[in-house]
Amino acid sequence: MTVLTAADYADTGQWRLIVKIHPSGMSAHLENTIHGDVEPQELFSTSWDNDPDNLLRNIENAVYDHPRVLDDFSARIIIFDRKTLFMPTALLEDTDSAESAFYTALYQADEADVMYDTDKDITAAFHLAPGLKGFINRTFPGARVGCNLMQAVARQRHSGEGHRLFISVRDGEADYVLLNGEALVSASTHSWAAGSDIAYHAFNLFNVYGVNPKEAEVELEGIPVPADAAEAFTVFSNIRVTDNKPE
Repeated sequence: MTVLTAADYADTGQWRLIVKIHPSGMSAHLENTIHGDVEPQELFSTSWDNDPDNLLRNIENAVYDHPRVLDDFSARIIIFDRKTLFMPTALLEDTDSAESAFYTALYQADEADVMYDTDKDITAAFHLAPGLKGFINRTFPGARVGCNLMQAVARQRHSGEGHRLFISVRDGEADYVLLNGEALVSASTHSWAAGSDIAYHAFNLFNVYGVNPKEAEVELEGIPVPADAAEAFTVFSNIRVTDNKPE
């Protein structure tokens, strides 16, 4: 196991900053880019009431209260926005700012605030809070900015054939990514209060898109699901539970 020195910790070049921004909280940690056996180093984790009017101010305060995140790290910022719009990349190639135009046609937002993330033929547009894009560009110049749902899609879409449902569970909500081969069928985030809610959203997705649950693969990751959800998922012939931490 690698033993780091004070010089290693001070060397910003061997660390990557990961920032996760939710409507109700924010966290930041460092990943070592040289030594794979080094555990992530948490910088901070904070939460607040889900109040859209104060969201940007809460994010700004969290950053300025923890100035270590402002050091010269390469950075990856992950936005958790339920109002994420997926579009074919080809639809956007001939028109400047088409991502923003399509997004604002469906959701209330200023076009200048819309961000987007792309995985080859799929592009996701997202927003979260007015002024957030400008704050990120000023505070973390050069950072890679993406959204959790697009990252989940990009990570899973090349992992198999047929219908596959990936569910990433965290406190109070879960991400659902339904694929057919490499094709994206659906990606969304839903709240849950009981395990039955997690199972309900999975079965509802299969019902809406005409997928036989017994012919689909299901993968659960993140925090352990409650017993009632685990029991409901036994109907699936091919289910895998991992201990990966959710984004």
